[in-house]
Amino acid sequence: MKFTVLQQDLLPSLQAVARSVGVRSTLPVLDNVLFLVEGKRLKIAATNLEVGVIKHINVEVESPGEITVPAKTLVELVSGLGQNNLRLVAEGDVLNIESGKLKASINGISASEFPVIPLSAGPGINFPKEAFLTSSQILFASAVDEGRPVLTGILTEVSDGKLDFVATDGFRLAHRRLDVPKDQAQFRSLIPRRTFEEVLRLISEEEVDEVNIATSENQNQIVFTLGNTVVSSRLIEGQFPAWGKIIPQKIVSRAMVEKDELLKAIKLAAIFAKNEANIVVLTTKKGILKLESHTKEVGSQENEIEGEIEGEELKIAFNTKFLLDAVSNSPATQIMMEFSGSLSASLIKPMGIEGLEYIVMPVRLS
Repeated sequence: MKFTVLQQDLLPSLQAVARSVGVRSTLPVLDNVLFLVEGKRLKIAATNLEVGVIKHINVEVESPGEITVPAKTLVELVSGLGQNNLRLVAEGDVLNIESGKLKASINGISASEFPVIPLSAGPGINFPKEAFLTSSQILFASAVDEGRPVLTGILTEVSDGKLDFVATDGFRLAHRRLDVPKDQAQFRSLIPRRTFEEVLRLISEEEVDEVNIATSENQNQIVFTLGNTVVSSRLIEGQFPAWGKIIPQKIVSRAMVEKDELLKAIKLAAIFAKNEANIVVLTTKKGILKLESHTKEVGSQENEIEGEIEGEELKIAFNTKFLLDAVSNSPATQIMMEFSGSLSASLIKPMGIEGLEYIVMPVRLS
């Protein structure tokens, strides 16, 4: 394998792929990136067996071939070379790099030991980049604890001209719905949150208009294609909760308030809610939303913010973190809170943003 490439062309793709190498893996080859030269392109790939990333870049090819080399060492070396022409030559399991007066060699591992990264089995479905980027507004609501693996995933579903992204950890739920062409094929997958985060990061780095999603031949992998980049990830198996049944249907009270005012009030309440449940109590009154919190060790506070309040007066308690996450992720200047009762799930909606809603379960007051 011999090829020449500009440092500034190689480095961004190398850094992006290297994020997906195995961390402290028992398989040494998972610490490596794969270089495969075929035709006039260089394929750069890395995987941790859960997520695999492939990028293609154009290079000046002298001869084809393949090798894997430690990602960390290679990124550090290429980063330090500056914008120069690089000549890379693989001889056996050693990669030689020349740049200006520098000559370096990195010990690698045979490419035959590198795991196969699954590719898509069919054409898949296409989303506009902007539609996919909105999924970032709901990722926070998925579970971090691996105790219930299905809750660590993002349900991604296309049906009847609607694209739904849903995340829940059992205590709160976030839902984003967008319109897609009605002739778009039906699709339903439970995709790991970490995969979503990596794909969103790659979209911001790659100049693409569309995101293509397809499944692998054996249907247990999801494959994203973003221009010259391919991301392959395992899917989560299991039954995702019937999320539609969680969304409150009967609303007894509403409060429309300024987002910044509410956010500030929740943060202040959180200072005095430093106990196991982190409870803040909301009370709706005419024109006022009252927030109270207290702990024996710290003290107490009560605060009022003005807003448009309608319906029943009620008192309801929430975990401050769940409330804070929902409000802070709302991309709007005003928030509508809809209550279905003191012990029932509540809706938080960013005003003027169609198809985005957050559901937060209340805390029972003793």
